[in-house]
Amino acid sequence: MKMRYLLSCLLFCLSVGVVSAQEVYNSSNGRATNENAKKKTPHGFETSRIIFGGGFGFGFGTVTNVSVIPVIGYRFSDRFSAGLEFGYQYLRVKDYWPVNEVSNGNSTTTYKPFTSNVYTTGAWARYLVWNNIFAQIGYEHNFLNFKSYKEYYTGPIIPEDVNYNVPSILIGAGIRQPISERVSLMVMGRYDILQQKYSPYRGTLDIRFGIVAGF
Repeated sequence: MKMRYLLSCLLFCLSVGVVSAQEVYNSSNGRATNENAKKKTPHGFETSRIIFGGGFGFGFGTVTNVSVIPVIGYRFSDRFSAGLEFGYQYLRVKDYWPVNEVSNGNSTTTYKPFTSNVYTTGAWARYLVWNNIFAQIGYEHNFLNFKSYKEYYTGPIIPEDVNYNVPSILIGAGIRQPISERVSLMVMGRYDILQQKYSPYRGTLDIRFGIVAGF
């Protein structure tokens, strides 16, 4: 329930960022004017509002993953931006597969690690909540290949190559540190609310660092 409530709050904040407009009131007649707002609101496509960059992420816990993520997007307003991302992750879970090994007539259960190469495509939306603090929600679809030890044999262990894909919905928050007029360093924490089997974010908090231009 807590995760559903948090997701609802983030979605509300992001929707407010898309539809809200700033009105400036004239003190002499009390009427609202949009002169200042028009100066800040882009009309049509502006190349200066393109966001691009990338970073790396890691997660430790039940799941260990290391990732590299290029991103591209567009800043629709001073607070709201959205875009696409593509990435690669190395995923490892220690002592994941129980394997029955037989030696000299004796059977012993050992554990093999789960290791996988993960290729990711996704979309994200980000809202600047206060100063340099932002909230983010994103959808990712992850394509994995790994070796499975689900079948137990009395002879040599023969792993099976498996290809799998799994969706993730990630919510989180972060902070940016501007280093120039258009370039910022960024750190963010994200959590996968779906927590599906084989998700690269299952059982862990994903920490991401990066550098972006335009946000």
